[in-house]
Amino acid sequence: MKKFIAAALCLIFCVALCAPVSAATDKKAPGESVKVFITYEKSPNTDKYVDCKIEIIDSADGGHETVVDEAASFKIRGNSTSSGEKKPFNIKLSAKTDVLGMGKNKKWCLLANCYEKTLIRNQTVLDFANAIGLRYTPKYRVAEVYLNGKLNGAYLLTDAIQASSSRVDIDTDGHEFVLERDARTDEGTVYFTTKRYGIRLGINEPEEPTDEQYDWLMNFLKEAENTLATGKFADVEKYFDIPSMVDFYIVLEYFKNVDVNTGSTRFYIKDGKIYGGPCWDFDLSSGNCDADYYWDYNNRDTTGDSTEGLICRCLWFRPLFNFAAFKDAVKARYLELQDQITNLYADNRLGQNHIDLLTGRYRETFARNYAEAGWKISKKYSTLEHAPIGNYKGEIEYLRSWLKKRNNWMLNDLGLQSELIQKEDSVLEINGYVISGMREKTRLDDFVRQFENKNITAEKYDGRAIEGKNFVSNGAAVSAGGVTYTVLLRGDPIADGRINATDYAFIKRYFLKTVESDDAYRIAAADVNGNGRIDPADYAMTKRHVLGTFVIGG
Repeated sequence: MKKFIAAALCLIFCVALCAPVSAATDKKAPGESVKVFITYEKSPNTDKYVDCKIEIIDSADGGHETVVDEAASFKIRGNSTSSGEKKPFNIKLSAKTDVLGMGKNKKWCLLANCYEKTLIRNQTVLDFANAIGLRYTPKYRVAEVYLNGKLNGAYLLTDAIQASSSRVDIDTDGHEFVLERDARTDEGTVYFTTKRYGIRLGINEPEEPTDEQYDWLMNFLKEAENTLATGKFADVEKYFDIPSMVDFYIVLEYFKNVDVNTGSTRFYIKDGKIYGGPCWDFDLSSGNCDADYYWDYNNRDTTGDSTEGLICRCLWFRPLFNFAAFKDAVKARYLELQDQITNLYADNRLGQNHIDLLTGRYRETFARNYAEAGWKISKKYSTLEHAPIGNYKGEIEYLRSWLKKRNNWMLNDLGLQSELIQKEDSVLEINGYVISGMREKTRLDDFVRQFENKNITAEKYDGRAIEGKNFVSNGAAVSAGGVTYTVLLRGDPIADGRINATDYAFIKRYFLKTVESDDAYRIAAADVNGNGRIDPADYAMTKRHVLGTFVIGG
């Protein structure tokens, strides 16, 4: 399967390093991830910034200029994570600087992921949120952080959640805000509790709202909540941007963030509407939480399975779900996103799954986090994280399994059917999200009879619809409204649903290297015998099929 969908998506990065001149030279040579060097005399704390020198070196494949700031400062950031042994940091540059193409800003964050053994939960959520179009999702780069020359491990170098043309693009002088659900109290932050639903929020932006801005905000939220409670959905849409609220709910609920109703859950007000997001702080999500501390999350009184149950029917989502239109929008969008969701944990038409992509690309960085920086994969650094499995592969497979089971539970809870269901007498084979075992000249009407699903649609590799009497061709995309499957018809690299002399010629010429192709579906179909390479046996089998002395798929 991986040969079929990932041939053109190889993400193996080979970094040729020069012979080391000194330890310092070797450390600062570009590698597979960004490198951040922080040099300081006074140790950082949570109270105030201390002076330091910052160097940020792009990865070998990045191409951005190195940032050097002799007059920067940094401090320990976070709430529960600030007490972890591996400290997260906020850094302030002396001037607004475009760091690695992520925009000109002074403040940046270094997330340590101390309580998260895979080191990829935050990246996975941010990548997913960005892919589905959730605006102002923080940009990030995977980085290795060195403190006074010593490797402190793998981090995420990210945007801070703040108003900026390259971050959350709002007018802080007008009636636009970033709000955070927050159970704590930070000095300098303005907090309030909404009148009707009792939601305690902090004003992140503007940092110092005027009395006029505050009064406007209170009145606006009062009207919005009253409309949620007593109005029609058309009126609700005047106050809430429904598409973003739907997407934000899906992100929060699917990944099951433990902090959804206590902190880090944000909304922003722009152009007179409330929007969901930006996403932030997902290290304690996707099953990574202690079963005793988070009793309800882990369903300790029932199944004991954390992939089950709803956690985000709170805040403004609770009254929104009283509207059938919002429920229907969530259901439709969740089904629409099945390709993106399944691609998090399994290879499909979109390419290599995201877990393998991240762990493959940053394999050495993550390995050094444990082997060189000294963080222990088997140690529980907080009462909040789940019990360590004891090895990195086990942690990754736990995450993969959790995401798959969570998706299945969500589909069932929403009353949705995403995957194709074969009839007992089906002659087709399904491996992951690839359908094979089909003979040439199979018409769509005959193809869909192999399944229990209704409303199956199919498109050619180029997006053209396949109608009932048309042949189903190699590379076709097939769906019943949920996840998309790809048809593999061996011997049909030309992708017209027939196996003929044109296919034979393509396979032979490809072997002889007189024709080239980077289309994964063509290459997979040219591998007629399925041995992982294209050789004389493949075009010989195709020739015999054309001559009628052999049947491919027979």
